[in-house]
Amino acid sequence: MIDIKPKSVLEQPIYMLTKATSCPYLTGKVEKRIATDISNNKNIYEELSINGFRRVENWMYRPVCDNCSACKSYRVDIQKFKITKSLKRVSKNFDNFSHKLVKNESTKEYYELFKKYQLDRHAGGSMSDMDEDEFTSMIETSPIKTSLLEFRDKSKNLAGVVLLDIDKKNLSAVYSFFDPEFNKFGLGNYMIIQCLLFGRSKKYEYLYLGYYIEELSSMSYKSRFKPGQILKNNEWEILTLSPNS
Repeated sequence: MIDIKPKSVLEQPIYMLTKATSCPYLTGKVEKRIATDISNNKNIYEELSINGFRRVENWMYRPVCDNCSACKSYRVDIQKFKITKSLKRVSKNFDNFSHKLVKNESTKEYYELFKKYQLDRHAGGSMSDMDEDEFTSMIETSPIKTSLLEFRDKSKNLAGVVLLDIDKKNLSAVYSFFDPEFNKFGLGNYMIIQCLLFGRSKKYEYLYLGYYIEELSSMSYKSRFKPGQILKNNEWEILTLSPNS
């Protein structure tokens, strides 16, 4: 007789729909999300990522907004990625920088850089008033393998950090922050380049870069990393920009 053991209810993904809130990206729009706690379901992380979900601590979420589908998940084919001339110029700006992969443990140094970044780039945003305990939770709470890719200048001062999920086949840049003083030199782009080069050296397939909104200029940098794919009508396709982009 076959012994069939029923699964615990905790092993079954439960999806919840959030209330409508003001869209953080598009004026006049409202946002809804579908979300699930993967604390006891970490094996579905890859499937959810492929289907456009993003991780925040133990939660995976995806926008399901009424009458709007502007947010498209964006990923880069790591093994086919080529550094363009413009990205090579960005890399040259940071020849004297060092970077390494470290454990996802929060420190005062990381938090202070995070606050500096938030105050300069996202003052008044939902994350700008995040306290140190909340920051620590964002960095350290993860049911899957997660690391930090940290960047330092020639004097060993911390310049940037990427919170990086490392799955079996793919990588996901969960969140990144850096010293705003280096923004004009393209540090944010340089950090993504290094994520891609790390992924190539380890034979990963895709780097997920979050959501892309074509009409939002602050997200246009993502299209610099090619070949890029967007999730459209539940299918991944090569990003094709409009003539005015």
